[in-house]
Amino acid sequence: MRKVQLLDLGSGTAQHALVAGKTGSGKSTLLHALITSLALSYSPDEVQLYLIDFKKGIEFKPYAASALPHARVIAIESEREFGLSVLQGLDAELKRRGDLFRKAGVDSLADYRAKNGLVTPRILLLVDEFQEFFTIDDSIASQASQILDRLVRQGRAFGIHVLLGSQTLAGAYSLARSTIDQMAVRIALQCSEADSRLILADDNPVARLLSRPGEAIYNAANGLVEGNNRFQVAWLSDEQHDAYLAQISDLAEVHGYRPSQPQIIF
Repeated sequence: MRKVQLLDLGSGTAQHALVAGKTGSGKSTLLHALITSLALSYSPDEVQLYLIDFKKGIEFKPYAASALPHARVIAIESEREFGLSVLQGLDAELKRRGDLFRKAGVDSLADYRAKNGLVTPRILLLVDEFQEFFTIDDSIASQASQILDRLVRQGRAFGIHVLLGSQTLAGAYSLARSTIDQMAVRIALQCSEADSRLILADDNPVARLLSRPGEAIYNAANGLVEGNNRFQVAWLSDEQHDAYLAQISDLAEVHGYRPSQPQIIF
């Protein structure tokens, strides 16, 4: 029997995700599979994507080239300053939704949608190599840390989710451990024992035993050993990827989808 590992965000404590894996571990393939699956499964009115790539711009170019309708922001030549501006925009959206929900007398996205019947998409912020925010201990790092913490702690009620990817969580400067502890979903690909303990838990070094690209541990229990589920990332070739993106673009065209705001590409 073949089982499928699903990424489940938006229920219970599983609101945000952390992904770590060394070079060649299959992290980019995993992110492409997640983005493409989301776009195939949900309409742009249901999910908006904010995609930031700090690997100097090669990973997310296909989404800009195909004008992926779900993508509100695609940062393909990311600088820390632009990344921070994206966070600031989401921080403002968090406040805007908070004000709207209070006026409507509701405390969740589902209740707001039901009461108003308004199109209010969930938002997924995906930052690959998010550690780039913290390479220098400066005002950008400080502001990024504060906003990410706010999005992680308060985003749940307003339909805002965060997925952060990195080759390693080690380093002199990083996102506060108190913020990481709020991210219940952890996905560890091949990495060192030290990184396995950082992304999962101090007593959970199992990711060091992963032996092939795409082999990973999915854990939705804040890294506790009993939450470990081993799985293999689905392989998505460039040809398949392009075909899916073309299919998504065609669907948007057929249904006459027009974004309420222009797509931002940096």
